[in-house]
Amino acid sequence: MSTLTRVSLVALCVALGGSGFAISAAQSDTEDANASVSSEPEETESDALQACADSWNDYNGNRRNIASIATVAQFDNPTAYTNVGFSSVFRDRCLIRVANPSTMYAQQYVQESPTGWPIAPAWTGSANDLDGSTLQWNACMATDGTIIVL
Repeated sequence: MSTLTRVSLVALCVALGGSGFAISAAQSDTEDANASVSSEPEETESDALQACADSWNDYNGNRRNIASIATVAQFDNPTAYTNVGFSSVFRDRCLIRVANPSTMYAQQYVQESPTGWPIAPAWTGSANDLDGSTLQWNACMATDGTIIVL
């Protein structure tokens, strides 16, 4: 900020504040007067995964049936191995993978819209056929189909 600008700013403040008050508007020469600071926090990967789980939990009317398939033949502590991620084909769509360790049956669901999930899975098959990169089980599924990101 130039000296002339500073003097003008101080004079304006004195005029507005009355004769007995002076306000100094000093700024260091190293500061960029045009620098902007964003007040919005940057979304992290865990925030994005949680948003996918929230969408599933809030808008998937078929989640109880999916949970029953994912936990069939398990008696003591039903566990559905779950991965929350994004589709490699449709990068803005969530992808939920669910596998049953007792039956080795796996399913993948691709989000249709922010508030829509399909009844039928995009893929079904053996858990052994899943790509190794998708076997990062980062969530769990409750018996009611609710997903909890770990």
